[in-house]
Amino acid sequence: MFRPEDAGGAVKDAADLINALTALAWPLIVGVVVWRLFPIIKKIVRTRGFTVKVAGAELSVQALSEQLVRTTSQIQSKLASISTTGPAGAAGWEELPARTLRRVLWVDDHPADNAYVTAQLQALGVEVVQATSTREAVAAVAAAVPPFDAVLSDLDRTQDDGPHPDTGLELARELRARGEDVPLFVYTSPAAAARRPEILAAGVTGLATTSTALFELLRGIGSFPRTND
Repeated sequence: MFRPEDAGGAVKDAADLINALTALAWPLIVGVVVWRLFPIIKKIVRTRGFTVKVAGAELSVQALSEQLVRTTSQIQSKLASISTTGPAGAAGWEELPARTLRRVLWVDDHPADNAYVTAQLQALGVEVVQATSTREAVAAVAAAVPPFDAVLSDLDRTQDDGPHPDTGLELARELRARGEDVPLFVYTSPAAAARRPEILAAGVTGLATTSTALFELLRGIGSFPRTND
């Protein structure tokens, strides 16, 4: 259990570690380390000032994490654009749709698990609406004005009547039965990749097991509102 009297030593240890890493690695790597540490030290940050030296400048953990989100979102956007566009003139690559990805629905009973990717999408100008159940998601899609450009869903989640191992598939089937053709992507663990044929057969548009793959799928729907900020 975290005790207030431990804050001083913990802050010093964390600061020493991060400052040492700053001298050894380039800023983006340091930023990743800071972000990994963030869930652990956020209790300390709530009550005490905390800064990190990066490239000679002192930044708060909040400022650094915000910069990291913006930087990595731009990297994700560039990677997705390159992947979905393909080599110039290469056969087999379809031309990307001339539309913009502005609004997505993310269905997950633990939204905090996707907080970083959500922040990346928001940094690129995408509005992310959250739903925690299939019922909420179906209602949100039906009422959406303007309609969602895509729906993201986990594969399994706990519903009102208990755990459901295939809620992503159930959501896809229900949306398709209602005539909804919105692209639906399942974002899940690598272990689920073996079930790809079954998942796609349920009406799911695509399966992603990494954030980079998810950005590629979304970029195939349309460009991000902000790409060069």
